[in-house]
Amino acid sequence: MTSVDVVQDFLSAIYKHTITTLYRRFDRGVMQMTKIDFVLTVPAIWSDSAKSRMESAAARAGMGNEHRLQLLSEPESAAIYTIKSLDKAHSQFEVHDRVVICDAGGGTVDLISYEIMQIAPQLSVVECTAGTGDFCGSTFIDREFDKLFAQRMGHHYNNVSLLNRQQTVKNFEATKAAFRDDPSQPMFYVNVPTVGTLEQCRVYGGNFEITQGEMRALFDVVIDQVVSLISAQVTKVTDSSHSVNAILLVGGFGESEYLYKRVYDWASPANIQVIQPGHAATSIVRGAVMKGLEPKGGSAKTEIKRRARRSYGVAGSHTFIDGRHLESDAFVDECTGQKMAGNQINWFIRKNQILTDDEKFRYQFSRTFRRLKPWHDRLVACSLDQPPSRREQAVTALCSVTSDLTHLKRRKFLMRFNKFKPYFTAHYAILCGFENSNLKFTVEFKGQEYGIANVEFDA
Repeated sequence: MTSVDVVQDFLSAIYKHTITTLYRRFDRGVMQMTKIDFVLTVPAIWSDSAKSRMESAAARAGMGNEHRLQLLSEPESAAIYTIKSLDKAHSQFEVHDRVVICDAGGGTVDLISYEIMQIAPQLSVVECTAGTGDFCGSTFIDREFDKLFAQRMGHHYNNVSLLNRQQTVKNFEATKAAFRDDPSQPMFYVNVPTVGTLEQCRVYGGNFEITQGEMRALFDVVIDQVVSLISAQVTKVTDSSHSVNAILLVGGFGESEYLYKRVYDWASPANIQVIQPGHAATSIVRGAVMKGLEPKGGSAKTEIKRRARRSYGVAGSHTFIDGRHLESDAFVDECTGQKMAGNQINWFIRKNQILTDDEKFRYQFSRTFRRLKPWHDRLVACSLDQPPSRREQAVTALCSVTSDLTHLKRRKFLMRFNKFKPYFTAHYAILCGFENSNLKFTVEFKGQEYGIANVEFDA
């Protein structure tokens, strides 16, 4: 099975359970008239390819078809819930405050910073800088515990079955959640199934002993990375006229008392609030529900202006100009006989450019042909602040977009002659949108939009 197959299998079970539960809870007639939307939250650090595969798996699992399916960044979702759910009379935020959202989950920690432009009647925020993140969630504390367990147990470690080792790590979960680095709790114990007493391993009556210092060390390996991410994000956001007002800790790991303590100790000297909102562990799904229930337009719709994580462009060709283009890129167009320069990049979105859900970016194509067939265009991306004008090492392949206009009659296209041989020219555009930071494509020909035949992302 591929990764998409595995995720599809999992989401299929969720989809069936959800639909079955709704039909049991509500009248069948009501359900048949009710439109069901699905909102899936994904880590902010996921690539365009990963989000595309997730969307494909969800659609194949049943969440596409007659349903509306949308993907939403996890910290963005948490920000919607946190800011919108605060009591207006006691709101800790004001217009032009800058807030860092730290979404600390099991696998990833994602950070996004927003400047609040408006709170009511419509929440409006703009990203201050590109989001960052890393794989330093709470499951990495579990891995550190397993290392400690294996080191202390020595040769006895292999006498514990894989199933019981997994259960031991699972038993560590409750201890991990309760850790506060409180001097009144100098010792912690984790149950190890089938093991009695091994004094040399500090296992007593089947309970593996961990001191407060050892617990702190297990956490610090991971939390040091989290604090480093927060520090880097705050540095990016702070300038001569603005500084960060608050750090919001959300996600399951975001509820950790020790994580809060470490972040507070770092932020307090800089006069930055650290907030653990109510329902921090479920703030992401609550924000997703809020987003899903919003009308498509009007004053209630949340406006989030995002910054492009990188530049996006199209690999194509230009009319050859001596001194500007390289001879190694030169070729002759077989229809027109004109000298062209291939390997050129036309950037239609620049890194750090502000993007909105409703905005579409147009790239115009002019194609010559004698026989009409689908066209395959390569979209590329670059993380440099100033992307190059031609294909170089820093420019990476993003996806292949197939534009299919073969259903149209030839008379729709402009006909010309070269040496008495007719050829046709097609002027069309690819429209690119970033709904909830997810790439969406359509083809426009003579003012009418057509669907894209296929979009294949590079791995």
